[in-house]
Amino acid sequence: MAVNVIPLKADARAGWVRRMMQRILGVPLVAKLLGANVLIVASALVVQTIAFDGRGAEIVSVLVALAAALVVNLILVRLALRPIEELEQLAHRVSEGEFDARGVPSLFADKDLAKLRDTVNNLLDSLAAERKRIHDLGAHVVRAQDVERAKISRDLHDSIAQTLAAVRFQLAAAARDDEPASIRNRVAAANGMISAAMEEIMSVSNSLHSRVAEDLGLDAALGTLGRQVEDRFGIPVQIDVSPRAALISPADSAMLFRVAEAALRELEMQSGAKSASVRVDARDGLARLEVTYDAVGLPGAGLGSGLASVKDRFLLAGGKMSIENQNGGTRVTAELRTMKAAS
Repeated sequence: MAVNVIPLKADARAGWVRRMMQRILGVPLVAKLLGANVLIVASALVVQTIAFDGRGAEIVSVLVALAAALVVNLILVRLALRPIEELEQLAHRVSEGEFDARGVPSLFADKDLAKLRDTVNNLLDSLAAERKRIHDLGAHVVRAQDVERAKISRDLHDSIAQTLAAVRFQLAAAARDDEPASIRNRVAAANGMISAAMEEIMSVSNSLHSRVAEDLGLDAALGTLGRQVEDRFGIPVQIDVSPRAALISPADSAMLFRVAEAALRELEMQSGAKSASVRVDARDGLARLEVTYDAVGLPGAGLGSGLASVKDRFLLAGGKMSIENQNGGTRVTAELRTMKAAS
């Protein structure tokens, strides 16, 4: 009975060959060397058998020499791979939490393996420095938050609490007064104090968390901020927001707004500032904010100030922020890799 043999397709045959090559080449280096030496010994055995025409003594001597060479090769390879095994053990120790572990010089390492060890050590040193920087930033943030809470506590006590106490006094006096006109005046005064207290509460609320950028968008929020600065200090603020800024996510917009707010708040401590500008752009997935004004120095930008606190939080979020004095003015720059890619 004839059997029909269906030939393998070319792509299936090529895939099978590729898988076999991957299995062969994927074995450990020692196994590769052992296989290569076995092939060499087998080839030498065939050649020597033919050359010596079956003479046993010569064949045995050649086999002994080849076996000795095989053993020496395996020992040398094992010693040569010792530095790599040490680096593997180092990686395991670091993954287990031993962050101060470092590679040590090895008697078996050649120049290239020694360079690899130094590279790994430099990488671990960089990671340790980055961990320390994040730890320090976290400590700065906690300290700055404590300072901000203390400031808010003082604001509540010195402003809102005293205003409400005055309201209570006016209402108590109105309750004892028999003159209608005097009662109306006291109630009107109490009403004005309540309005002032509500404004103070709104101010404190915004200092805790402002949702202007998230609710209205970064352009409208910065416009409102610029008008507030101009109303309080008489300093005009130019706002320039690129249309590409619409690609910035709400969360990132809120962070950039915080930087602008803290930078412009430093104007309260400046003397001689006559103008300020805020520019925002987004390009290639990077959002950039730049605040400039014509006054030198940020005396309030030390640890504990609003700008220092915002900077620490911004750095923890993966952004970059710098404060520079140049050309008789100050520039605050903040860059953040935004979640939405800008084109």
